[in-house]
Amino acid sequence: MDSSVIAKKYIDAVQNNQIQADVLVKLPELITCSNWLKVEIVGSVDYVSERTKVRFNGLIVKFNGGLYFVKSSVVEALKKIDKRFAKQAKPITVI
Repeated sequence: MDSSVIAKKYIDAVQNNQIQADVLVKLPELITCSNWLKVEIVGSVDYVSERTKVRFNGLIVKFNGGLYFVKSSVVEALKKIDKRFAKQAKPITVI
């Protein structure tokens, strides 16, 4: 399945600054995009999956009508070109 279809499926997954763990692990990663200025930062997450022990440390963002996860390493690179990524994003609780 195309990642943009998955991203659009979960566009409303963040409610009251919370996201379900099973949804977080399904979010596609946004590594590159056509225009980073159109990316809307929803919040930050730092979560370790209990089942797989994979760490999700980065931002949840909206882009082109979809919800994506951006790894902290990508965020660090973006801080150099866009000051929005350097600001502290509100934390999203993983439930």
